[in-house]
Amino acid sequence: MTHSSVPAFIAASLCLASCASTPASLNDNMIIPGERVGEVEIGMTLEELIAMKGIPRKTVPIPYTEATTYFFKGFTVAADDEVYWIVAKDPAYRTLEGVAPGVEQISARAALGKPDCVVTKGDMTVYDYGKVYFEVDNATSLVTNVGVLKKTATCNE
Repeated sequence: MTHSSVPAFIAASLCLASCASTPASLNDNMIIPGERVGEVEIGMTLEELIAMKGIPRKTVPIPYTEATTYFFKGFTVAADDEVYWIVAKDPAYRTLEGVAPGVEQISARAALGKPDCVVTKGDMTVYDYGKVYFEVDNATSLVTNVGVLKKTATCNE
């Protein structure tokens, strides 16, 4: 290595080191059980959510709580001061295993394995896995949405 190439080598090494320590973008449309849907994370503040995603299309207070449901394009969020559940309704959002709205129920079950519980409510069936669940339209056998929480409560009902 020549003397003049040493500063270039050091600069390139520093650049690579800084790039390696930079966190990955969360704008990847991934559903991560118990953590996030795309860049929207469980535990982020309501202010962070609004700053990131803008004004929701619609808001609905959740009865008997201090929380509100916020409707955005492709997903819905429940939050009081912080986001505590996220429901993906857009097929662009999917789990690492490929579970997404629009997927066949049989494929979703095969991908995620045995659920903690299965609950049928009218025309919908919920398959609960603890930190993620998906709902299926019983008439079409298609996943309608995928929800993420720190700990689901379907099995407690």
